[in-house]
Amino acid sequence: MAYETPCKAIEGPRTVVERDSPFFPDALRVIRRPPVALYVLGDPAALKEGLAVVGARRATPYGIGCARRIAACAAGKGVTVISGGARGCDTAAHEGALAAGGVTVAFLGGGCDRVYPPENRELFQRIVDAGGALVSEESWETQPTPRMFRERLRLTAALAKATLVVESAAASGTLATAAAALAAGRSVWAVPGAVTSPTSAGSNQLIRRGAVPIVDRDSLEDELFALFGCLRTPPSP
Repeated sequence: MAYETPCKAIEGPRTVVERDSPFFPDALRVIRRPPVALYVLGDPAALKEGLAVVGARRATPYGIGCARRIAACAAGKGVTVISGGARGCDTAAHEGALAAGGVTVAFLGGGCDRVYPPENRELFQRIVDAGGALVSEESWETQPTPRMFRERLRLTAALAKATLVVESAAASGTLATAAAALAAGRSVWAVPGAVTSPTSAGSNQLIRRGAVPIVDRDSLEDELFALFGCLRTPPSP
């Protein structure tokens, strides 16, 4: 089934990054089924290892708030925030990174000139304008399909040194991203939620199975320091 897409294209530089390009991330060379090329709208230099912040599309205010704050904290420390541009937690993660003046990368399910969801067109333009990038392994005008959305999860997870699941149901694409991260030898972090909340069932299960729990700013900063060398925020005087 095809998705409706906006007519107006995102403005910005377009680059086809092939495997022999210095901009092609090493992390994507070694995954199962590495992309033949990446179609990048924005700055190809933004394609560097960072933190993936992902979560439910039908997110609760709790999930949206956590995604925005976590992404802002990471981006404020110079860590690239990676997500999928979807509704809900993904959108909040990109917005949090931009609000902190950071760089964020969105892996899309279709071509970069067929962005989805259409209401995120302005957000995608801001990502490009701020020095980030929209990325796809599909050519520019390719209409998104459910298969493409599933396929892009392995790229999101592989480019990230860690994937943080903010909010997830027991069976979801978000958990598929976490599985792709583990398959790529990457870390998985998760935000716990209420045991009675269906939207946190997947996140809580990940923690039960060994994911790093992110329970507050201190635990987030500890993990960012261990993985990226980011200094902790000094306490207020």
